[in-house]
Amino acid sequence: MKLLKELIKKTKNVFIEIRGRENVLLEGYCRIELYSETKIILSSEFDRVSILGEDLNLCHLSTERMAVKGRIDGIEFI
Repeated sequence: MKLLKELIKKTKNVFIEIRGRENVLLEGYCRIELYSETKIILSSEFDRVSILGEDLNLCHLSTERMAVKGRIDGIEFI
């Protein structure tokens, strides 16, 4: 139970919102590790996420959030 509480505390400021197959909004991810038209890897202080698809573009990028548009085929936590 202690481990679960620590994990929740560490990731409470990381959010992913999927809007259909063409939009993903992310908050709390601070680094872009890989950026291509078919794969984007983002990382936070505690985890990494991979967005897979086609014609992927970062359409909004700020210090607090980012938005990805394109055909979303999958999202993986890595």
